[in-house]
Amino acid sequence: MAILWKLSEIASNLIMTFKKLLPLFSTFLLSCNRQASNSTETFVVPVDSMPVDKTIGNQPPPPPPIRTYYFPSNFIIDTGEHVFYYQKPVIYGFFCGTGIEWNTPPPFINLKPSDIIEIPSDNVEQFIVSNIKYFDNSNKKVAVACTVDTITSAGLAKMFMIFKDKSNHINWRFRKTTQEENVVLKYKKEKKEYNLEAIKWDSTKILFPPKPVPPKLKNK
Repeated sequence: MAILWKLSEIASNLIMTFKKLLPLFSTFLLSCNRQASNSTETFVVPVDSMPVDKTIGNQPPPPPPIRTYYFPSNFIIDTGEHVFYYQKPVIYGFFCGTGIEWNTPPPFINLKPSDIIEIPSDNVEQFIVSNIKYFDNSNKKVAVACTVDTITSAGLAKMFMIFKDKSNHINWRFRKTTQEENVVLKYKKEKKEYNLEAIKWDSTKILFPPKPVPPKLKNK
């Protein structure tokens, strides 16, 4: 009888201890779930280096592929984890023989603040599904640009989950923002009047189309 009473006392103590620890355990689980739901990842923008093909015999290597900056759909992620989006006609660059090298700056695309919209991070997945996922394959190309080399963003994590799903057939690239994107986005966020001609552009970071040369007048 003494042994049974002792076992009963031990079981009772274990139950009381479990009841005391249960609220702490529940709080721990709740904290973990909240952390998981709000988790973000850190991303590093890859270095955009020129590909070099090996020579075959005495033949020179082929020229590098055309460097593409802009796609039909373009996202911009800034340091505040804001997600911006704009659409532009495809600009694939120039073909060989034109004197345009791999390191030629991004072409001018006449981007305006009104072209850019902001997407709440919570709506990124729905936005992609509604606006990009069901495009035909020729337009299912996306550029994701960051204003910094390394960024932590929940919106970007959601975005990459969709892009990396091969069943969605989305062709995408991850790069740094161009000078034009940075300038126009700054005007967009500060709600300032944008005047293309008043900006001091860095000609090493943007390629404007050549200005038309007026025809020469013939002497009478």
